Amino acid sequence: MKIFVLGKLGSVVHWVEDSIAAFRAAGHDVRLGVTRNPRLSPAIERLLLARWAGAPRAARIVRAIRRFSPDLILAIVPYHMPLPILQHVASLPGRPPFLGWVGDAFSIESAAAASLFDAVAYTDTGLLATHRHFGWPTPSVYLPHAANPQLDRGIAEVASRHRDMVFVANPTPHRLALLGQIRTPVRLFGTGWARVPPTGHTIHPHHVGINELASLYRSPLAVLNIRNEHNVLNGLNQRHFDPYLAATPVVSDNQADLARCFDPNTEMLVYRDAKDLNDLYARLRREPDAAVAIGAAGRRRVLAEHTYQHRLATLVGLT
Repeated sequence: MKIFVLGKLGSVVHWVEDSIAAFRAAGHDVRLGVTRNPRLSPAIERLLLARWAGAPRAARIVRAIRRFSPDLILAIVPYHMPLPILQHVASLPGRPPFLGWVGDAFSIESAAAASLFDAVAYTDTGLLATHRHFGWPTPSVYLPHAANPQLDRGIAEVASRHRDMVFVANPTPHRLALLGQIRTPVRLFGTGWARVPPTGHTIHPHHVGINELASLYRSPLAVLNIRNEHNVLNGLNQRHFDPYLAATPVVSDNQADLARCFDPNTEMLVYRDAKDLNDLYARLRREPDAAVAIGAAGRRRVLAEHTYQHRLATLVGLT
């Protein structure tokens, strides 16, 4: 299949890059239309696209789509894209199905963008409910994130793992508040941690590339997950799926969508508050065999249901 992806490069979660790599690894021919200059703020980019006759970036993307002649056009995080780009693509004569995949919170102001798609998929049932609450007529479906196959470097031996949890993410007020209540140190990775007060945890304030991320997920007792309160309602993020490629268990907050994707307590450990989290951390350190069993069960579930090939099959079913 020929897939044309619209998206922004260089985001913290690398959703666009991961999707393209996964689709290509599955044998699909994929091209990218970059929707935003990372050196410009979104506001300036929108202003330039609105002011310049013909919207040059949109016109370049449309020309690339015509040359490629794809079977499917997929826009990732489309509600944050400049609207002229989506309008130009949607108005292409004889174009293939045009789908959006949304993973961040949005408002009624995204109605114009949503109306341009043949269907929109949401990684979060809360976001899906918001779409339907607004009464938007575009067909919509729940479609969670998936595991990035680039991270599948095999399962690490238990003896080679350290006894800490790791958390690769950006800090937010909710995350910082919860981390402040965790008694056993966690290893924190990401550039944003350089700008926060001391946390009592071990901080590695640098950008984590794909190779380092694969190594990080193979090395710990477990991977910690704390929701980003700015973007998430009910849903899961990539961090719920990716560590299982190394059979590393995830310790997650009690997200409403979790039971849609995993069996709590046998495929993923779930906490409701700081006390739960401290108890789970202590249990895993006492009983590393329990971590191994949960990691193995989670890996089986991910490979059976949560790959990008599974997600693509759902998207194709919408066309």
